[in-house]
Amino acid sequence: MNESLLIGKAEKFLKSIGQEKIEIQSLYKLEIFTKFYLFFQGNLNELQELRDTMEIKGYKAPYRSIIKYGHSSSEMQVEDLHDITRHTQHFRMKAAAKKNILDRIKSSIASHKIVLGHLDEYAIIKCESCSAEYRGNDIKNVLAKKCQCGSIDLKLLPNKQGVYRLEIIRHLPISGDYMVKMSELSPLGRDAFRKIVRMLKQEKRGIVKTLSLVVKIYEDGRWVRKRVNLDAVNQAQYEKEIRKRYGPDARIEFMQFHRKRPSIINDKQVQTALSLGYVKYAEEEAGKIIQPVIEELLINPGKLQIYDKSLMRARNKALEIGEYEDINELQKELLHRELTRKGLMGENGNLDDEIQKDLEIKDTIDKCLLIDLPRTLITWDIIKYYLTTSYDHRNKYSGPFPNLRPSLDSNQTKSFQSFKEQVLKIIKSNLKEDIPNITDVTQLLSGKFDLEKKIKGLHVKTNPSALGAAILNLKGNISLEESAHVFCLKPFDVQSERDKIKTFQKPVTSKAQRFLEMIK
Repeated sequence: MNESLLIGKAEKFLKSIGQEKIEIQSLYKLEIFTKFYLFFQGNLNELQELRDTMEIKGYKAPYRSIIKYGHSSSEMQVEDLHDITRHTQHFRMKAAAKKNILDRIKSSIASHKIVLGHLDEYAIIKCESCSAEYRGNDIKNVLAKKCQCGSIDLKLLPNKQGVYRLEIIRHLPISGDYMVKMSELSPLGRDAFRKIVRMLKQEKRGIVKTLSLVVKIYEDGRWVRKRVNLDAVNQAQYEKEIRKRYGPDARIEFMQFHRKRPSIINDKQVQTALSLGYVKYAEEEAGKIIQPVIEELLINPGKLQIYDKSLMRARNKALEIGEYEDINELQKELLHRELTRKGLMGENGNLDDEIQKDLEIKDTIDKCLLIDLPRTLITWDIIKYYLTTSYDHRNKYSGPFPNLRPSLDSNQTKSFQSFKEQVLKIIKSNLKEDIPNITDVTQLLSGKFDLEKKIKGLHVKTNPSALGAAILNLKGNISLEESAHVFCLKPFDVQSERDKIKTFQKPVTSKAQRFLEMIK
């Protein structure tokens, strides 16, 4: 396909995706859910085909095809130089168009994967005839509205134990417009966005991927040096491998280890899409509750209201004058005059004590809702997903967080900061979110990963959600009742999994200890 036609086709397809209206409130209806699930699944398949075609055509590194015309500039006429510059500029514009459209396609693919992951976590499709339940990756098997038993009497139920946040879907760059959505963020929203991306980019300690060596060997009657690369499988026995390839006289003169450092979410586009989704969703929710939250904590709301109106008038007046060298200084001077006239500022420029304290409170609440809120929400959702899923599940399925590492090391778990009590209070009282106050996130996640290593290969049947609640109770210092409530479970189920954990960690009898060792 011609390059212009391919770019045009991709842009037209992305535009059609962006025009689709997403009715989050109606997803509880099976017909609407099926419609949107198939819409996103079909889009994803087509987007992946477009990406593959573009990468084959060199869109991944388009600037490599740009070459310089002619020889040295001293041998050329001015007209020739002008033509070369014009041609180079033309090819650079084409290369930029290729790179931009491929970036948008990749961003759209990442967003579609996130959407499908959240839809998988949200829904349970139940057959009213045979009572079979389909959830997660099995949902697509019954989207044709037919159960395996042949019945078409299906019902959609929300999965109370799933990890999903459907509200972020409309804020994702589904049509690849991530740059537009980033430009719409407020200054505090951009700060929150950068912090979340930095958290998701936290790298694991280096794992050896390849090994480069310079080997001196005797060949054709003389000593020669060769550069050799070994993969991670052979790096532990590199000397044996070298002698096997080049004989017993081979000598290693230089050796260098190349390490891979995978991130928590090992995909740049997914990091960007998730961060945008959570930050813009948090901004939307903060806009609904920020005024009542601030008014509840203010010392004198009336004085602060007068201050805000005076600030607005000073700003407008400064913009009207416009010719002043420093508009900010003019705005401060106008504000100072008005506040002094109203008795809210002294002659020395000191603000009224009540206004000063209220401004500090307002600034704190703004940061809580616009910076800490989105980070808290995504951190809790990721922690909850780790707690309620097995290593094999995370390794096999993408889930609501595509490209999420199935397990993390201590360096990565440290990036999940402990929750702030003030933020949790606001969330619980205004957003009705059940987020427990976990004092040590690193210990909690490390406990889950250590337990997964212990039970690997034992073929022990567990309740994933109840197991996560039990670990939250044991490692997160959260009561059994609260842990059960957070995961929508009964305390009895959590207690049952807690008893299993204690058995894994410390067998009651020597016979049980020997049995576990034999199985291992």
